[in-house]
Amino acid sequence: MKRALVAGLLAGLATWVPAPWGVPAIGGSADAAPPRAPRHHALHSGRGTDDAAAAARRAVEQARLARQALIARQQRQASDLAARTQARNAAQAQARQDTARAAALSAATVDATAQLQQTEQQTADLAGRVDALRAEQARLRAELDRDSAAMAPMLPLAARLARYPADTLLAAPVPPDDAVTGLLVIRGLSAQLEQRADAIRTRRAELARLDDDLAREGARLDDLQRRQATQRDEVARAAQAARLAQRRSTGAAALAARQVEDATRQATSLQDAVARIEALEQAAEDRLERAAQAAMRAHHADEAAAAHARAQAIAQGPGPGPGPGPAAGRGAPVPGTIVTGWGAGTEAGPATGITYAPPPGATVRAPCAGQVDFAGAFRSYGQMTILDCGRHYRFVLAGLGSLAVSTGQALARGAPVGSMPGWSGQGGRPTLFVQLRRGGTAIDPAPFL
Repeated sequence: MKRALVAGLLAGLATWVPAPWGVPAIGGSADAAPPRAPRHHALHSGRGTDDAAAAARRAVEQARLARQALIARQQRQASDLAARTQARNAAQAQARQDTARAAALSAATVDATAQLQQTEQQTADLAGRVDALRAEQARLRAELDRDSAAMAPMLPLAARLARYPADTLLAAPVPPDDAVTGLLVIRGLSAQLEQRADAIRTRRAELARLDDDLAREGARLDDLQRRQATQRDEVARAAQAARLAQRRSTGAAALAARQVEDATRQATSLQDAVARIEALEQAAEDRLERAAQAAMRAHHADEAAAAHARAQAIAQGPGPGPGPGPAAGRGAPVPGTIVTGWGAGTEAGPATGITYAPPPGATVRAPCAGQVDFAGAFRSYGQMTILDCGRHYRFVLAGLGSLAVSTGQALARGAPVGSMPGWSGQGGRPTLFVQLRRGGTAIDPAPFL
């Protein structure tokens, strides 16, 4: 509008020309005498006209410069916006690539982790057998020492009878009847000594066999322990690679993961921790639903569909749900024995999960595919992981000694989560508590392990 006013002003100046002498002005006559204004008034009028024209030209130039500056600014803004958009798209693409790479690396660790867990179970079984062999060895040696001590007083007599049986009996100053009785006693004693000698020989042979078995099993145990150490190193390197790849992902997913972690750290119990995560998800889902409804009311069908899709994705979660586990408990997240089953009586009431007694340093595997909602120390539970399996199912693994995952990381089923603490036999044995929750309710995890 300003440019239009300036252009109109210039057009008016260009078409206006002072009337020559003798030319009638509008509404005047040709015979009219020229005006007799004072000379200084005419000069002043001319200068005013020139000043107005100069001011108009300056206004036009300023408008032109302002327009050029505005165009340049718009171009810079457009360039900056394009660069920011490109950077955002690149970051989003990189985040998707990092997430996919982390998932692929996590899946690649599944077989190695399964082999490691099998080796750990074999090592634990063999260590138990070695302990049993050593206990049997100690028992046989104790029995052998006891039998040898019982026979020691009779050995000189047995040796004399073996060398001079007749002379020994004839030299004894006893009646014939007593001599016969003594002979019978000696015969019985000889039989008893022979039985004990046979028992000693049997135990010695068994002890020698146990020594051989113990040496052989000890060598196997050493081999398994070396293999276990190698496999643990491989799994640890693969898990670290997956962890680092996941850490590169940034943006809204990282922010949401931090919100979940912060909310979890503020929880006062496992139930409260999971409830807070559910509340965050529900709030996000409600916001997206409201956005979808508002978009529908505004007839923005595309935006409404996108909001519905995001809400559905939050409701479904990052995984397909826990799914049924393999037969015979082979899907247990850790090797070892169950010390407390689901629903068993405890001081706090029926158990709300399963407690395992794993071998020291045993590897803990993910019982489902999904995303790590929380990974870190949690009050008296030690190192803890909450794994979102999708469809509002979550596994809680508490009691680990170290973690191999980070919050927000995508995991395949069977991928390494961490390892149990070491244990020298002193103090309480470390245990792993496994709980499965659907929403805010704990359910039996056994069918899914």
